[in-house]
Amino acid sequence: MNKNCFTVIISSLLLFSFCSCKKDTNKVAKIEIPATIEILKKEYNFGEITMTDSIVVSFYIKNISDIPLLITKVGTSCGCTTSEYTKDEVMKNENATINVVFKPNDTGFTEKSIVVESNTEPPFNVFYLKGQVTE
Repeated sequence: MNKNCFTVIISSLLLFSFCSCKKDTNKVAKIEIPATIEILKKEYNFGEITMTDSIVVSFYIKNISDIPLLITKVGTSCGCTTSEYTKDEVMKNENATINVVFKPNDTGFTEKSIVVESNTEPPFNVFYLKGQVTE
């Protein structure tokens, strides 16, 4: 077998193997346009409370895009602040709700942050609770 025949055979086999490969679409990154939102209130000043009080407040995020809004995670700045949030997709012109409960563990002026991660740009939005805690 001469060199040219060998090259043609190898080239044909390689071409056949590349053409016959099935593309695995599960491993391809999927890019989606982020949802556009309107934040109705970013900060809540609770004024003055005592150590035995607790604050319950709701923050709302309105989806103003055609892309469904999805909140993936909510974090708080300390264990004295807990949250619950909308876990379902939020459609256009609907609101996602982030319910926050603050139970003080120290006196003085306090400012707590609530970080919401979602499919928006930017992907993180921060909300704040602030006020004075007395004995």
